[in-house]
Amino acid sequence: MTARERFRAIACGQTPDRMPFMFGGPRASTFAAWRKQGLSAEQQSHWAEFVGAEGFVGVGKFDCGPLPPFEEKVLHEDGNIRIWIDHWGVKRIDAVRQPTEGFATRRYLEFPIRSRTDFEQMKARFDPHTPQRTTPTPGDDQRPTLNPDGYRVYHDTVTWRDRVEQCRSSRDPVSVTIPGLWWTARDWTGFEGLCLLCLEEPDLVHEMMGFWTWFIMELFDEPLRHLQVDTVMLSEDMALKTHAMISPGMMHEFMLRRYRRLHAFFKERGVHCVMMDSDGYIGQILEVFHPDAIDGIAPVEIAANNDPDRYLCQYPRLFLMGGIDKRELMYRKAQVRREVVCRYRTAREYGRYIPTVDHGVPPDIPVRNFLYMVELMRGFACGEDLDTYEPPCELESRLGPIIEMFDPLKAIAEAYGEE
Repeated sequence: MTARERFRAIACGQTPDRMPFMFGGPRASTFAAWRKQGLSAEQQSHWAEFVGAEGFVGVGKFDCGPLPPFEEKVLHEDGNIRIWIDHWGVKRIDAVRQPTEGFATRRYLEFPIRSRTDFEQMKARFDPHTPQRTTPTPGDDQRPTLNPDGYRVYHDTVTWRDRVEQCRSSRDPVSVTIPGLWWTARDWTGFEGLCLLCLEEPDLVHEMMGFWTWFIMELFDEPLRHLQVDTVMLSEDMALKTHAMISPGMMHEFMLRRYRRLHAFFKERGVHCVMMDSDGYIGQILEVFHPDAIDGIAPVEIAANNDPDRYLCQYPRLFLMGGIDKRELMYRKAQVRREVVCRYRTAREYGRYIPTVDHGVPPDIPVRNFLYMVELMRGFACGEDLDTYEPPCELESRLGPIIEMFDPLKAIAEAYGEE
């Protein structure tokens, strides 16, 4: 089977020839830490080849941000702290030099939408048919930004029209990530602002989410009639550690019928799996949205009281990705092994599950632990015995010496000037 056929089989509850080699994504600060732990520049630059990872193919540029963007403007800068306006029109505070690049911490001060008048003005920047949304311009990938991690800055230099044949013939699964309803409304109003609007001005929230549903369908209607896409990932991040950010009742009121429309829209255009990306506790989300409005969800953070076994038992048609507790990867290899075995046991029992690290791989995970996990997963993916298999640790043997281990407290102190 190809990686694409394998992914489709698992998402549909069929039995693949083996599990995919999908592990989880290290961020910039993680690679920086690992370079001091013996990872070479060559190994980093060819990371997927080094670990044998299988991934997804993208479909080109889809800019879902404001066009024209708001002008980025520095209002005040003192040492490593900057107060500024970003390209979404949000006033915020950031560390100029982030302590953990790839995991930017953002503190928001003011958001552009506080009233219906603000929303009407914002809508003018969200014409789904603006050519620049899908057509790269010269130097697009070099556009400067003050935004740490390039949050919602779209730099793809290929148009979807040039990816049609590649997506049709790809041996890897094809994926599209789209900002969802809650995510976008929150970017406009802020978390607290959106929660208040749900209570005080529900009609405005209905308008915002209805508009964004229309925007998505208008933007992706023609492309999805030509592209062969395996999974659409709707980004929401709408949950906290023990519950969702809004009640199931409010999800029903503001979001469910629009999600049903989007689900039908994507399925009619040949998308195999419609997923939601939400950190935090996803139990309430699944109660509302599955199976009518989403087929699957990721990354199933274990620290947020999620249990892949429980979900897969409760929802036989549910597809999961994630669920390997990143906290367990920080310490001894025995803990790493115990965690990986647990998740692969679940995958073998229920199917419809691809274990990967349950969020971006942070820099406090040692590279040797991660490579041990990779080799374990490759063995288990190919059917090795969960109770007895031990990998050869060949990848670790190719590392150089350890110069320095990552110290999170030191990184934060250096970034924020704290002793």
